[in-house]
Amino acid sequence: MECPKCQGMMTLDRFSDFFIVFYAWKCINCGAMIDRTITTNRRKSLAAKEARAVVVG
Repeated sequence: MECPKCQGMMTLDRFSDFFIVFYAWKCINCGAMIDRTITTNRRKSLAAKEARAVVVG
């Protein structure tokens, strides 16, 4: 997978909190992380931005 920020190589890493274990992609160059929650929030944000552009335009 390619990092959307720096186009570097991303690896799938395992992260854990006290009760939660999750996996996320982490860039080995810049350290950017992408997981399911980040992806979902970005999609919602882009959809809202496009909807505003249609109403204004």
